[in-house]
Amino acid sequence: MFLSSLKNKKMETNIIYREPCLDTLRRMDDKSIDCVITSPPYWQLRDYGYDGQWGLEPTFQLYLEHLWSMMAEIYRVLKDEGTVWINLGDTYGTTSGNIKQGNLCTNKIKYTGAIAGYKKPENMSKCLLLIPHRFAIGCIDRGWIMRNDCIWAKRNGMPESVTDRFSKKHEYFFFMVKSEKYFFDLDAVRDKNISNSNIRDKRGESYGNEMQIGQGNREWNNENGKNPGTVSDFWDIPTKPSSSKHYASYNDSLLVKPVMAGCPEGGIIYDPFMGTGSTAEVAIRANRLFIGSEMSEEYCKIANDRIQPFLIQPNIF
Repeated sequence: MFLSSLKNKKMETNIIYREPCLDTLRRMDDKSIDCVITSPPYWQLRDYGYDGQWGLEPTFQLYLEHLWSMMAEIYRVLKDEGTVWINLGDTYGTTSGNIKQGNLCTNKIKYTGAIAGYKKPENMSKCLLLIPHRFAIGCIDRGWIMRNDCIWAKRNGMPESVTDRFSKKHEYFFFMVKSEKYFFDLDAVRDKNISNSNIRDKRGESYGNEMQIGQGNREWNNENGKNPGTVSDFWDIPTKPSSSKHYASYNDSLLVKPVMAGCPEGGIIYDPFMGTGSTAEVAIRANRLFIGSEMSEEYCKIANDRIQPFLIQPNIF
């Protein structure tokens, strides 16, 4: 049975609304959501096949403005103690401005939004645009408190046919809050302690590594386990194949830390880009409520079919 902390009389929980995220957000009451976890469509990478989709804007500046408009609404609906987790990847500039889709490219731009005041960037061919960094700095400028810029290391990410740079196999997970005091359950996501024998095995390494081990012992001695942030500054979680037609589905394990650490049991998690329902499934299994937005009719069907068994029989982590 789900414990409800719902204060929002306008919205149902455990439901995916097939509409733009801003439409859903604008119906929500102030300070009614405990946590937001999402992965927006990346700029100029894929065409998901419907008009008005974010990610196909003609400039990355307009793309960022859309994301910041979403963050403004999230700031309003998020509880003072709430947390926000945004997964965002980067994009390389191209000469043609084509949209990359896997190993293919297409010129079928379906974005129909306003473009007044924005110009296409010039001389950006082959340049890494640093869109996640621009987004994060813009959020800080707009009042958000950035707590972590976690790196998602994708060891088995898609290979790249490039010879003039290193392969890029990481993305960012930004952890933000709106106030200095917020909900965060570190004990729910601590890594298991390693044995003393394993620590001794490491002492044959360099002096610098020994110092790191010695400093880490203070955290390893916590009976509840280690703070994941003291083990490494990235989440080493491989991508996970999906049987659905969603190009950008990710390993559900990536969501366990944000859900368990960033939202109280019975709290409400909102995903503005629900896709095939990864956030919804993890939320249900962890005894949290969810609200989702998704514009694709196909993805809504996939997500609803996926989560129905868990709504009937939740699987607590």
